Amino acid sequence: MPFEKFEEAGSGRGRPAGTEPMISIRKSGSIGINQAAIEAYFEESDGAVMYYDEDEHHVGIEPVADKDADDAAYTITKTDSGGTVAPKAFLERYELIPVVTTQYEPTLLEDDGLVVIDLDEPIGTHGSPDDESEGE
Repeated sequence: MPFEKFEEAGSGRGRPAGTEPMISIRKSGSIGINQAAIEAYFEESDGAVMYYDEDEHHVGIEPVADKDADDAAYTITKTDSGGTVAPKAFLERYELIPVVTTQYEPTLLEDDGLVVIDLDEPIGTHGSPDDESEGE
């Protein structure tokens, strides 16, 4: 049987580009935004202000022009496959860093302009938890 060329690698790391917007909270303390979510919510924004609603268990991300647009803004680092925000202090403050990278479907709150993820509704996970006993 001859080799078949895999031609769907469109988003780096060998995975096809997602067609649906997705935001991930990574176990490293950063937030990943896939290319579909960048295009839908952050195309004109290079900054993000973070919000947390403890009652609803929601994270809100306000797209802003850049990190200088608001004293509380973080930079969105964009690549061909999406973007990353590194609000580790925010995630630590509210104890939101997951054991494994967890993916969510974002929604836009039109009234507030916030891109929101419901932490009670993950759509998937990636990777595995770190095992502190390894190597001992």
